[in-house]
Amino acid sequence: MTHRPRVGTGQRARQQRLSRTVSTAALRARPRRLSLLSGILALGAVTLTQGAAPEAGIAKVTIRTDGGTVRVELTAPALTLVGFAGDPGNAAQRDDLTLAAENLQSGDALVRFNTQARCLLESAKVDADPRVRQGTADLGASYRFGCAVPGELHSAAIGLFVGFPALRQVHVHYTTAQGQGAAIATPSNPTVNFIPLH
Repeated sequence: MTHRPRVGTGQRARQQRLSRTVSTAALRARPRRLSLLSGILALGAVTLTQGAAPEAGIAKVTIRTDGGTVRVELTAPALTLVGFAGDPGNAAQRDDLTLAAENLQSGDALVRFNTQARCLLESAKVDADPRVRQGTADLGASYRFGCAVPGELHSAAIGLFVGFPALRQVHVHYTTAQGQGAAIATPSNPTVNFIPLH
């Protein structure tokens, strides 16, 4: 089932200021935007390292295929996804955290594989606890997709930018039957083609 956004009155004005045009038809199902301050983040140079914790404004996505099963792991700083780290301090932060959890639950709107592979979301597990653990305050999700034609799996459109406007980059690491690779998705270029590096 496709996730359809509900937008509150206060969010409409923020949406107009934060709206982006996504150039891929695969992102028609748009998750709801969070009421974040758009100027929270100052981004610096970015390195694409698989083991490092995500920086502010950057999410990390790992995609692994095994036959017709595709597993996707997402990690991002709580500050990027909900605008704060630690326990929610007020009703607005609690609402933002609830909205983030709902958006993360809709994995098929956040990661869309090319249609020829005929992939469907089978399960989603969300970690929407913004408290600091092991030195970081990250939110995350794990998804499992089933693909009817795994040999046709060639790309993924990253829809995270629509629901999380403070997100500036998604570092994607993938392992497919053809090999491994990495790419950086951005709001203006949200599609990752699976071209193995080795």
